[in-house]
Amino acid sequence: MSEAAAAAMQREDVALWRLLADTGRPVRVVADAAAPAWLATLPTFEGAWTGAEALAARTPWRGIAVVSDAALAARADVLTALQGIGAEVVQRYGSGWRRVGAVAADGARPWRRWLAALVGRRDRLRLRPPFRHDGGVCWWASLAALPLPAPDSGRRVLLFEDGRPLPFADALHDDIRQLGGGRYSVWDRGVYFSAADGSDPATNGRSYEVRVLVPGSDGVLPVGGGSEPGFAAAFRRFAAARQSDAALPRRILLLISSLGPGGAERQFCNLAQGLVARGFDVCLASLDGFAGAAGHYVPMLAGSGVHLLDLSRPAAGFVPAELEARAPGALALLDQLPDVFGADAWRTATHVAAAAPDVLHAALDKTNLLGAIAGVAAGVPRIVLSMRNVNPTHFPYLDVPWFQRWYRLAAAVPGLVLSANSAAGGADYAQWIGVPGEAVRTVHNGLDEAALRVPADDEVAALRRELGIGAGDPVLAGVFRLSAEKRPFLWLEVVAALRREQPDLHALHVGHGPDHAAVVQRIAALGLQDCVHLLGRRPDPFAALCAADLLLLTSTFEGIPNVALEAQWLERPVVCTAAGGSVEAVQHGVTGFVVDEPTVPPLAAACATILRDRELGRRMGRAGRAFVTSTFAVDRMVEGSLALYRGPASSAGCAAR
Repeated sequence: MSEAAAAAMQREDVALWRLLADTGRPVRVVADAAAPAWLATLPTFEGAWTGAEALAARTPWRGIAVVSDAALAARADVLTALQGIGAEVVQRYGSGWRRVGAVAADGARPWRRWLAALVGRRDRLRLRPPFRHDGGVCWWASLAALPLPAPDSGRRVLLFEDGRPLPFADALHDDIRQLGGGRYSVWDRGVYFSAADGSDPATNGRSYEVRVLVPGSDGVLPVGGGSEPGFAAAFRRFAAARQSDAALPRRILLLISSLGPGGAERQFCNLAQGLVARGFDVCLASLDGFAGAAGHYVPMLAGSGVHLLDLSRPAAGFVPAELEARAPGALALLDQLPDVFGADAWRTATHVAAAAPDVLHAALDKTNLLGAIAGVAAGVPRIVLSMRNVNPTHFPYLDVPWFQRWYRLAAAVPGLVLSANSAAGGADYAQWIGVPGEAVRTVHNGLDEAALRVPADDEVAALRRELGIGAGDPVLAGVFRLSAEKRPFLWLEVVAALRREQPDLHALHVGHGPDHAAVVQRIAALGLQDCVHLLGRRPDPFAALCAADLLLLTSTFEGIPNVALEAQWLERPVVCTAAGGSVEAVQHGVTGFVVDEPTVPPLAAACATILRDRELGRRMGRAGRAFVTSTFAVDRMVEGSLALYRGPASSAGCAAR
């Protein structure tokens, strides 16, 4: 973890802030490193002492000494010296905080230790090797013998090394593997953990113990983690009292899960650039950060003036006093975040509060709802939630039980607007949420022609030669994720049917996905190894589209398929199923064919009509270019989004039926 990330206010720090703010007593931080910036913003903050200065202090002082340095917090001489001058001491305790001397320690109660040894303790478990290696410096141990608390119980599970709580609970598993440093996570009846120095816990000679603590016991400050129904009630009350006027927005925060290779992600990049070109101050925030595949579209924004915010860590610039001044009671609300989404919502809220936008525009289900919570807590005047497909119950791997409950709560928030990128998708969400259809506004995707390219003839010819495609051979393309909702097996069956009539047919596929291995097996079973070419992920699909005579999409559900717009811009007709917004993206009989029945015969017949009549394909291609440049221009999408920011929030405050 970087110094900035370590200094950022964590969810576990809220209880300490509220304690210090409520008491109003002078505060000093004791640390050999710099004091956490968020503590230094307290009105009663008087500065910092090093460990040596704390030991040397003799002048009586009746304030609160916050020992934020974990090494100093473990030193009895430092704590005793501070108490000796009259200070109340709060020490770093794992990832949370503990008031020293608030209750007597177990050592002062020998009968407790005797009883625990006699009957065995049910609130702690000594971890014993061998431990399972989980990569890097991460190890796993079973907690099957320890009764773990329910998520809403308020009790915390901490990991101790040689009796000292390790500092980073609930860490990401990749961070445990790569960064170590005492990071750990209790997950699925086990604990993933690292030693404080990254050594092998089975051979480093240290003891490891997991303890279940009740907030307030042993002076441990409570860490939020309320029940979801309780938080929902508090959220509803807080939202009802909010102010939602944003007459002239200038600062806009776009929130999405990542900038990975997806349609919604590319659309948000188009929107961000269009807003900057119109003079707005734009931040684009990614819940998963920008590392690896999550940063696929980052180069697209280079030099654009769009500021990127990495939400994989809390915001280093978050100042709780400023949030409270703007939205009184926000910290008390956030302190009740339930564990089911609390960590993500906290990180999001700190960045939204630090950015203080006039408009928060989110996309995709999880980030929509985290954005609604963060936007309400931070007092953002206008919140826009953008749905990019049909509702998540159509996608079992995306459906999360709390989504529908929180969409219904969000729909009633003053100043919050629901939108979708297709009328079909909007209608589907409206029915699922339980709001009138007109409560969800439609803003179609925008096709940024400046970001598209027409591949050179030589590039297209080289691709065809590389794949063994003859000059006159018919070719169809598919550009989609290899997953169930795209129906890749139906796509292959259509190819097989066409191949029986046109033995020289080739099919190109661009993309990847969880069904890749099954698709390879199906290709072999259908005997299509010589004609189906899986090209995997590519920087862009344009050469593959131009090497084909048409694009075939067999999706179960769609918002507005970007690749259908791109294919038509490249003057390639589209054959697709009547899936959600696909019917809005293709003009049936003019720029391609929209097939109502998702079966092989009608889909194959539509493709064959174009493949047999090259002149028809060219006419459809020209019509497609004219259609998408007029209907799906990126400027129309940007202006449509601005109308959501500036206009009346008529879709807000709609109580779900």
